[in-house]
Amino acid sequence: MNEIIFISSGVYLYCSVLHSSSGSVNETWMYRDGCNVPTFLEDDIHQVEDHSDKENVGLEQKDDVLKQKSTIEVNAEKKKRMDRAMGTKNQKKEERIRLMEEKKLKKQEEKLQKAALKAEAAELKKLQKEKQKWEKGKLALKSIVAQIDTKVIELGSIGGHLLSRFAEKGLTFRVTSNPIARSIVWTMTVPEQISQLSPEGMEIPYVLLIYEAEEFCNLVTNESLMDHVLGVRSHYPSHTVCYLTNRLMAYIHRREQGHYKNPTNSSSWRRPPVEEVLSKLTTHFLRVHSRQCIDEAELAEHVVGLTCSLASCQFRKKLTRLSVNANGSLIPKDSTDRNLIKKSVWLKALVAIPKVQPRFAIAIWKKYPTMKSLLRVYMDPSKSVHEKEFLLKDLTTEGLLGEDRRLGEVCSKRVYRILMAQSGNMKTDDVEDGADFFRHQSS
Repeated sequence: MNEIIFISSGVYLYCSVLHSSSGSVNETWMYRDGCNVPTFLEDDIHQVEDHSDKENVGLEQKDDVLKQKSTIEVNAEKKKRMDRAMGTKNQKKEERIRLMEEKKLKKQEEKLQKAALKAEAAELKKLQKEKQKWEKGKLALKSIVAQIDTKVIELGSIGGHLLSRFAEKGLTFRVTSNPIARSIVWTMTVPEQISQLSPEGMEIPYVLLIYEAEEFCNLVTNESLMDHVLGVRSHYPSHTVCYLTNRLMAYIHRREQGHYKNPTNSSSWRRPPVEEVLSKLTTHFLRVHSRQCIDEAELAEHVVGLTCSLASCQFRKKLTRLSVNANGSLIPKDSTDRNLIKKSVWLKALVAIPKVQPRFAIAIWKKYPTMKSLLRVYMDPSKSVHEKEFLLKDLTTEGLLGEDRRLGEVCSKRVYRILMAQSGNMKTDDVEDGADFFRHQSS
């Protein structure tokens, strides 16, 4: 028997433990005041221990649940932070990708815009070149169009030769009904590639009238040719008019021979005064003339050549009052100053004076660089005619062998008398001899 005394909160508890021979244990609990407490068996002790173990297990499970919950919450919070960080990172990445795409698109747009501007500039440059070609007349033959009246084509052999020659030369023509029968008129069409720069074409002020010999003789015989000219003039007031005849003199000669050989069969035919009528076309009208062709081939060649000339002359540089002698064609080809003379209108005018050599003209040009400067001295009332005539005699020129030579009195007098001539109807030789001067003095 074992005795155990417990003191708990001022209360004495007495416990006796009895060990039996069977090995069982009995416990007896007593309070201080001598009251007995119930006696527990071993099973009861096991129940208490089990209950304590359960309570411990419950607490441990509760702690585990709390820990798991805390871990879950921590993990959830961490995941949220990670998600937010990933979202921000993805957002930044998407923003960066978007900016890169925008930058790439902007570069592509700029590249396309530059390419478009470059192509537009190249196209404009090409148009400008084409316009310059047009203005210089290099596209003239491709642009001119001949409007041929249907009755010209119906003339048989003339129409066939004419169309064949146009096709050989590659010229454009159009068969149509013109306001004046048997006429050909021309227009200049602007090429399509430069039509936006120069949309308007031009009408060439020239009208050609083609007649067979018999028809033309009938107009002359019936005295209706002059009325016909007036009708053409009323319709084309500013045009040059040309009457083109085919085999006219051959026809008249054949009819005359037939009348001579057999007067009875040709008694009603009389030779028309074609020469007189053709001369009246020149003397009685302005810009009206005629042309005779010996056969259809010559007529077709004349019309084609006329078409080419009309095309090129529309772009020819307009001549001024001092554009003389075919733009300086009198300048010797071996002249060292040829290019200088061709660039100066004043030099070309001096070279155009008979017997004035290029080196003489250069000497005058060096002293008097413009015509006005020389005429100012020539028209000075304080100087005598004698002084003016010999004004240029002492100017020096470079001779053929390199030595300096004087211009001379003859050349000086010639220049003065030509430039100061009073009458344009006199010959230059007479002017040089002083005929114009003496006639002016006598008057």
